Amino acid sequence: MRKAAVLLIVVVLLLSSCVYTWRDDTSSLRHMGKEGSIVVTLDTAALRASEASSFLPDGEIMERLDKIAVELTPEDDSYPLPLSSWSITGTVNGKISSTEAGTLLSWDPEFIRWRGSGPRHYVNRDLGISAGIPKDGILLFTTSDYGKAYSSLFSSSESYIDDETAFAMESSIAAVYINAPLTLPPLGFDLTKESVRKMERILLLADHADDESFFISGEILMDGEDGARTLCTFLRNLLIQDVRRRGEKLDVRALSGIFTYEGPVLRISDYRLPFDTVSQLLTKE
Repeated sequence: MRKAAVLLIVVVLLLSSCVYTWRDDTSSLRHMGKEGSIVVTLDTAALRASEASSFLPDGEIMERLDKIAVELTPEDDSYPLPLSSWSITGTVNGKISSTEAGTLLSWDPEFIRWRGSGPRHYVNRDLGISAGIPKDGILLFTTSDYGKAYSSLFSSSESYIDDETAFAMESSIAAVYINAPLTLPPLGFDLTKESVRKMERILLLADHADDESFFISGEILMDGEDGARTLCTFLRNLLIQDVRRRGEKLDVRALSGIFTYEGPVLRISDYRLPFDTVSQLLTKE
């Protein structure tokens, strides 16, 4: 089973037939973003109200979710690294009750309550995932050690994402943050491993959507101006090729404004990302 399906499975198992308590606490996001990891956030409430609501499964369960934050950590630095080779830790904020979720899991033969030391949680060995409710309104799940994930996100004083960046991510429909990437999943274009290693920080924000596309903004901090210039040229060429492939009118001046650079920083402004491209990326192993 693809690890990308794990989140939906756990949410369904934990939230069905529960009594709900909502908690507006996304502070754990600040403790994600360790070196080499990828952090993805999704404002499901905003997504439901946007033109991209079709990306969410239908049903009452999704109506009760407000925020999702997932940290993917590479198990090695091969490039590109398929999603099956990333460990996953995430939180879900919404109307979630620890009492009802615990009762539900205790009845499910596939989830076994952890009897060792540490925070209370349940383990599904077939899926390779552990899950629990650290606070009413928050679900924590991980494909690695639950105790370590709990300590890292809820007990540690060490943070990796600054408040300004976290606020920008939380204010967007979706966001991606990468601190010193060691590798990336397959992205559908030939970005070299050398280019990846020259990236120091990536922040991408999906600020809004129309009925066909997301619009992406953000910045990529490279190790120097030469790296930013090279990446800018590479991305502009990809964009021009994509426009020509779709048979659309080519406006080089307008397209050149989407990717710009100043010093070591590559900036992205209103890059149009079609829904079908997003779907292909999400289903790519």
